[in-house]
Amino acid sequence: MGIIARQSLLNSLITYTGIGLGFVLTILLYPHILDPDQYGLTRILISASMISAQFAHLGVRQSIIKYFPFFTRTNTEKHGLLFWTFLIPFIGFILFGVIFWLFQDTILNYYRQESPLFLDYYLWILPITLFILYFEVLNSYLRSLKDSTSGSIVSEVLNRVFVIIFLALYFFDLIRFSHFVTLFAISYGVQPILLGFQIYRQGEFKLKPNLHILRKPLVKGISTYGLYSLLGGLTTVIVWNVDIMMLGGMSGLADTGIYAIAFYIGSVITVPQRSIEKIAAPMVSGFIQKKDWESLAEIYRKTSLNQMITGLLIFGLIWLNIDLIFALLPEEYAAGKWVVFIVGIGKLFDMATGVNGTILMNSKHYRVAFYTNLLLVGITILTNYLLIPLYGIIGAAIATALSILIYNAVKFFYVWAKMYLQPFQLSSFFISLSGIITIGLIYLLIDFDSIVLNVLLRNSLFIITFLMPLLYLNVSPDLNRMIGKVLMFKKP
Repeated sequence: MGIIARQSLLNSLITYTGIGLGFVLTILLYPHILDPDQYGLTRILISASMISAQFAHLGVRQSIIKYFPFFTRTNTEKHGLLFWTFLIPFIGFILFGVIFWLFQDTILNYYRQESPLFLDYYLWILPITLFILYFEVLNSYLRSLKDSTSGSIVSEVLNRVFVIIFLALYFFDLIRFSHFVTLFAISYGVQPILLGFQIYRQGEFKLKPNLHILRKPLVKGISTYGLYSLLGGLTTVIVWNVDIMMLGGMSGLADTGIYAIAFYIGSVITVPQRSIEKIAAPMVSGFIQKKDWESLAEIYRKTSLNQMITGLLIFGLIWLNIDLIFALLPEEYAAGKWVVFIVGIGKLFDMATGVNGTILMNSKHYRVAFYTNLLLVGITILTNYLLIPLYGIIGAAIATALSILIYNAVKFFYVWAKMYLQPFQLSSFFISLSGIITIGLIYLLIDFDSIVLNVLLRNSLFIITFLMPLLYLNVSPDLNRMIGKVLMFKKP
């Protein structure tokens, strides 16, 4: 856990810098510079490209992490894995392009009535898909090299800086909206280029394939694993993005923009989770291959505990300051307040269950991820289809939260039943109960007419009553050590 603690701290610092930029971008700039339907358009383009890229990589993204240790043990210097990292996703992208061309009329008809602006820009899905595709696979390659920070810097910081600049150009009438969309798409193309350069700097940019390593049992194993990880990952990405896609067709781009900003606010709590899982994934894979179940169980428990604490802390700070946050937005965005709460609850449960999905995907039970995700996709699409017409963006939020709960419950019980691993301890229930009661009481009892007074009293009281006892009791030694290092300005 020491490596995880150190790199997750660095990733958290990078990612929270990105969150600061994201706050400026999403709360202060996007809603005040773009119309809700224009912002909704950018979200649909990204959601569609995320789903498409997950299909196009053909299982390579997860296969890199799982099989990288084998390739390097077989031939440290000339394993040739990077060649396949480039070639196979490109074949997948060509397949996606053919499918996209065949079904483009169906796609356009779905958005024609409620989101006519989408029809003018839908072709940008193709290049953005290509850019996201190669960012994801190259980032997995770097993570296998124990570099979990470069991808964070590129995606969390640099990309947002670029978009802020483009928004400024549009705000001062130096470019038209069509130019903004072009630059917005190109900014995603910079990301894989920078990661490729980082691989080159590490002396790992070797594109010559090693065909001697690819024996029949290995190829069969990688192909099977890649297929199930492709389908399992695809269903996961669909679940996380289908609400945006369906809102655009059923409720319009303006509602999509409002929902997307509220969803972003509610998702801020997952920053520690993303930071931890970036470095935990290759370690989980290594422990499973070595059959080191004790170390695996320790990672499972500690990731759950640390994510639960940080998740409740961030969720509490968001919800106790929710009125201030929405005061910074145009009035039409106020409809997203309860979307933040509902999505936040779902994300909290996701964080509390730790790295259960990572464990499944790197074990012999990886096929289960596909079967459960198929069921999950069906539930997600059905609930969105039923709830969006009834409750609009609130319905989409309920559908998303319900999907997260079901998805993680299935993974939790399966890992517990088949691998005899579960992440919860007695302290887990103490932390969750303490956080829920503290947030609820402060939100209900501290309510002054002054937003500033509410912010000062609520935040200080919440930190004192929730976080300080946990630090004093040393419930999470990793958290205590990281906070201590930050306060003493020491390197982790």
